[in-house]
Amino acid sequence: MRSWRVVLAWLLLAMSGDSVAAAGFPEELHYQVYYRGLFSAGARMPIADVTLRTRDPAGGAAYLESELGVTSEDYAHVEAFYPIRYRFRSWYLRDRSACLAAEYFERNNRSGLKHRLIYLDDPQEDFVTRDLVAEGDLDLPALVDGTYSGDAAATRAEGRFDRLGLLQRVRGLALQPGMQLQEAVSNGKQMLHYRVTVEQRSDLSVAGRQWAALKLRFEGLETDQRGKLEHAHRPVYIWLSDDAWRVPLLAVGRAAVGKFYIELKQPPGPQLVQLENR
Repeated sequence: MRSWRVVLAWLLLAMSGDSVAAAGFPEELHYQVYYRGLFSAGARMPIADVTLRTRDPAGGAAYLESELGVTSEDYAHVEAFYPIRYRFRSWYLRDRSACLAAEYFERNNRSGLKHRLIYLDDPQEDFVTRDLVAEGDLDLPALVDGTYSGDAAATRAEGRFDRLGLLQRVRGLALQPGMQLQEAVSNGKQMLHYRVTVEQRSDLSVAGRQWAALKLRFEGLETDQRGKLEHAHRPVYIWLSDDAWRVPLLAVGRAAVGKFYIELKQPPGPQLVQLENR
């Protein structure tokens, strides 16, 4: 079973939605991370803040960019024990049918600095990972010089995803209870098989209001030494608003040390942008 950090990372990646425009980004949402378990004596304790932004980086290009930042800098009790600094970015086709590349950044006082770039569009490989700590600054020439435009993007993308890109794909679908989606997803170290199940409709109280919601279960599976699929982490549950925008409202995951929650802080503003291809 994976560590609690894998579960937390998946929950963080669940938070991608549309909201009031901010400078340079047409989407922005804010969340709070809570923990309940061994280290909080069973109490529900806030431990970090999450900001999710999505933009059209090239103004009408064939791809979009989502960026998720996580920090515990405002939580002294966490900073003293295990400060959290994450950044995830995903570049994916506008129709959400495939990802092109992804970035993973982590800095903490135990494992130090991690910074990886994952290419998902190589026709010869499932994915190609670069260690940017060893290589230097982030470099995305293929995304910057317009290589991904029109039909060229569609022919180079192979229907593979990173975890944040998978969430964006799910949000772009016409979801109904009982639906199941299966996709190939890379975490930069291996290619996993992900199964997403729409479990049920439900009512949910979060961010000061009631929502009609859809509950989804995300299961990551890996191949063991016998060639059989086994769970790579415990299931993560995500509630999306049951409307045209599929706003992520709540994510819940369990690890050996306790349970983690990520909740929407406040309802999105009136300038929601309806997802394309719905």
